[in-house]
Amino acid sequence: MEERSKHTYQTLLYQFAKNILVVCPQCLEQAIVHTGDFEALKKSQYDIKVVCTSCGYNKTLEKISPRQEPKQKRGNVLIFGGPIDPFFHLPVWLQADFSGQTLWAYNLEHLEFLAEHIGAKLRERNTSPRMSRSIGARLPRWMTAADKREAVLKAIEKLKGK
Repeated sequence: MEERSKHTYQTLLYQFAKNILVVCPQCLEQAIVHTGDFEALKKSQYDIKVVCTSCGYNKTLEKISPRQEPKQKRGNVLIFGGPIDPFFHLPVWLQADFSGQTLWAYNLEHLEFLAEHIGAKLRERNTSPRMSRSIGARLPRWMTAADKREAVLKAIEKLKGK
């Protein structure tokens, strides 16, 4: 584990919104939300689908027609920053209760990032204009506090084995 973290205040949550591990709504096993070449804040999304290899469940995200009124978007509201996938709003597979809070990640890459940030004894902030929107700046105190470091890292390791 690195003692120092230099880039975690430059990384945005959107960067982990690919191959999101979710709970299949049909069989409750692990499914994957494939996001293709999704980039944050695009006006339209292409090739976004959820697939379960256990039961065969699959669904493609409906595209928003440019002619639709904004009030008619129906299910295409993207929600980032919670233990659900932003596209289909399914619960993420990688989540666990931690002292009354929910520890969660979109995928293993996201978990690795959290482990690196939380495990670092020195987290260097920089003067990047994106700093306040970064994951490092937005993680809750219960997760980043020095006295919780070992317990949170153990919970992350447990999630990696899920």
